[in-house]
Amino acid sequence: MATPAGLTRRSRAQNARIVLAGLVVGVLGSGTFVWQGTNAAFTASTANGANSWSSGTVALSDDDASTALFTAGPVVPGETASRCIAVTYGGSVAATVRFYATSVSGSLGQYLGVVVEQGVGAGNVGSAADCTGFAGTTIWSGSLTSLGTTAHDFATGVGSFAPTGPAQVQVYRITWTVDPASGDALQGTAATATFVWEAQS
Repeated sequence: MATPAGLTRRSRAQNARIVLAGLVVGVLGSGTFVWQGTNAAFTASTANGANSWSSGTVALSDDDASTALFTAGPVVPGETASRCIAVTYGGSVAATVRFYATSVSGSLGQYLGVVVEQGVGAGNVGSAADCTGFAGTTIWSGSLTSLGTTAHDFATGVGSFAPTGPAQVQVYRITWTVDPASGDALQGTAATATFVWEAQS
């Protein structure tokens, strides 16, 4: 059956419009898909800000009022004396405290027996000369000369004071005794020493 020319043209035009419309829809549909895909990448995060760091401290003090525990002389065989000293920890971190001697010199040191005790005694704090109420255990016993060669720095020091925070106190009693058998060998001799308490974390 023959199709009128006008109808054919209208049908073609209609088909063309349909195809065009389909292309436009297809492009729009593609654009819609891309937009949705781009905005589907959601994110989330959490933060912990204002972090900071500060160092701890180690600090020691004692109640010797910046004076020597012992200034003795002239000494004789058999003479003895004791003094107590309270060592207070003022640091903010846990530490280990050791006792040792430096600058030990003089021939009297070989005749001078030294006993160091570590302990407690509330009555001692504030007065290095007062050993009232002291109770402790011996951490060193020997001559002053051997103390200087055996316990002469932190690594070789003695004691078990292990404070964990400030205001902790340990009392030490130091006793010296001149060898009763030293005799005439003692005459004209002298000795010096520096006692040290050192804390390390």
